[in-house]
Amino acid sequence: MIHVNEQELLLSVAKGDERSFQVLVKQYWPQVYGTALRLTRSPEQAKDLSQDIFLKLWNNREKLPGVEKVGTFIYVCARNLIMDHLEKKVLHTDNIEFLADHLSDAPFSDAQSGMEYKELEKILLLAIEHLPEKVKTVFVLHRFNGLSHVQISRKLNISVVSSQTYIVRALRSIREYLNRHSESVFALLLLTSNYFL
Repeated sequence: MIHVNEQELLLSVAKGDERSFQVLVKQYWPQVYGTALRLTRSPEQAKDLSQDIFLKLWNNREKLPGVEKVGTFIYVCARNLIMDHLEKKVLHTDNIEFLADHLSDAPFSDAQSGMEYKELEKILLLAIEHLPEKVKTVFVLHRFNGLSHVQISRKLNISVVSSQTYIVRALRSIREYLNRHSESVFALLLLTSNYFL
């Protein structure tokens, strides 16, 4: 159950009172922005997503009078928008590294976060393990060992174009694997950022 003043605030926002909406934004901005920042690791993207979340709240303000738990409602709105953003970012063929970067950033402050990190890393490594052997070898040499396509072509006695083609195939396969396991990936990404609850 929410406090009377919060209920009155929601009713005012639902009626289009911009000052009440500013109060709501001021009250919940730190949590929304903090969650977006933790998940995107980009202050610019976090700010943009936070603004989008509050814009969406304003555009759907007629639903606010039925809300019982404001923090939870805003969290769910934020989670959904951030998940949509991450799905486009993480599962896009050109951005598979985003997930690896997310996993390798900053040490974890508690055992729970460390376990979640290991689970995310496990999903990504399983995706790589499911690659055909030659594709996996080229992918590992290029993405983890930092070899150029020229170096890979010399090392494996293949053409530069073949090396590039294997990388494209690897990224496509990893993306498909992550798409099949996307609920696990996004649930774990969100758990690493349980800022609202």
